[in-house]
Amino acid sequence: MSRTFFDAPVERKTAANPLGLKQFDHVEFWVDDADQWRDFFVKKYGMVPRAYGDATTGLAGRRAHLVGQGRVNFVVTEPQGAGPEAEAVRAHLEKHGCGVRDVAFRVQDARHAFAEAQRRGATAVRGVFGNERLATASIAAYGDTIHTFVERKQPGEFLPGFQNVAGGIDDRDINFAMIDHIVANVERMDEWVTFYEQVFGLDLYMHFDINTGRSALMSKVVSSTDGWIKMPINEPSSANSQIQEFLDQYQGPGVQHIALLTPNIILTIDEMRRMGQDFLEVPDSYYDENFEERVGRIDENKETLRQLRILVDRDDKDGYLLQLFTQCVFTRPTLFFEVIQRKGRSMGFGEGNFRALFEAIEREQQRRGTL
Repeated sequence: MSRTFFDAPVERKTAANPLGLKQFDHVEFWVDDADQWRDFFVKKYGMVPRAYGDATTGLAGRRAHLVGQGRVNFVVTEPQGAGPEAEAVRAHLEKHGCGVRDVAFRVQDARHAFAEAQRRGATAVRGVFGNERLATASIAAYGDTIHTFVERKQPGEFLPGFQNVAGGIDDRDINFAMIDHIVANVERMDEWVTFYEQVFGLDLYMHFDINTGRSALMSKVVSSTDGWIKMPINEPSSANSQIQEFLDQYQGPGVQHIALLTPNIILTIDEMRRMGQDFLEVPDSYYDENFEERVGRIDENKETLRQLRILVDRDDKDGYLLQLFTQCVFTRPTLFFEVIQRKGRSMGFGEGNFRALFEAIEREQQRRGTL
């Protein structure tokens, strides 16, 4: 396996934040059954219902649940009735299957972000809607994915057409604080790196060239100056790459995985396994006699990590990360999730674990007969 990466942020091309980005606001999934996927995130990811929308609340052509935990907000949306909104969701499902439609960003001023993004070359999807509580606007991104800018002026309302619901009590050991990063699979990586540099003012943070001997890919990471928004972008560099399989199955570019940050990955993974979430297999050899040499001194017990199959990568002398990847969650082998914990000054993405990750995904490809 070859890999090239920058251990620390490279020289920033843009010190400013031209769109006034703050953080990831929410991710919207267009799905075949909103109730089913609400229950999936509640039961297996420890999330709680936060809001609901349909025709009776003013959400045209759709039924949707907002679930979340900490700063993680997921919207699961299905088509309802007739009309252009419902038909757009149905067409998306017919082409892509279940998947991410919208990666939304919290911004200081939605009108400014929308106008400035267009001035810098973005394509408008939905114009500015605003009231005294919030304002939103959307632009096109890779494939059929969009980005919505959300300006929250007053607390209380999630989005127009949603009503808050009682979410119950969060008393589980699953604990997600925020979205750490969101990964895109595209056909032309450099085109989208340039897009995020020029439109969003993000900068190239790291890059990787991965070759396991059976498949290969290239990846570049763009990041905001403050590090709150990090987006790796992958492209295939072999015909049998798992990235190419995604592009074929999803019928175009889209979100490959979403990394959820937890303060205690051992408790989180243990509880998620107990609740039935399946993860990629990690071979026992990963924890062999070279384990300590690879990762150095860590706080966690190696046997506990072995039992839960948690990966470890040291990306700084004063920091390391722990991570594990789920199986693909939808019917098509497309989107999956990453559970990640950062210790000390860790800022990487598990570069040292790529061989274990990609070999695990290759085993899944072999089972599907695509490798």
